[in-house]
Amino acid sequence: MDLVGTWINQRGSRLEINEDRGVMIAGRFTSTKGRTARGHWYPVYGIRNGNLVSFAVSFEDADHNLHAMTTFSGRVVPGERPQIHTLWILAREFEDAEQRKSTQVWNTFLTNTDVFTLERSE
Repeated sequence: MDLVGTWINQRGSRLEINEDRGVMIAGRFTSTKGRTARGHWYPVYGIRNGNLVSFAVSFEDADHNLHAMTTFSGRVVPGERPQIHTLWILAREFEDAEQRKSTQVWNTFLTNTDVFTLERSE
């Protein structure tokens, strides 16, 4: 299955995959959660092996750097409404939005799951 398209998770974040070369994928990501990440698009690069996929987002652009990145690993579930079920790990350098309080090793990481559903074209 070709992964090119817009995928939306249960929280409204958007993953746009605009390149799927069978092994390598590329696109961009915007989150509805987090501090100042909302409304910003960040590059996505990843790999796939059949219906397994892994991609990374570094929350840094020309205007600001959140000093955070997230990796997603998951499985594509083809069907009438294709989905990508993922487990993600966010690594962050600071605890606070002002970036004054560095994280300790034990609280650098946050983890959770997301399900991205392919947006239907109307």
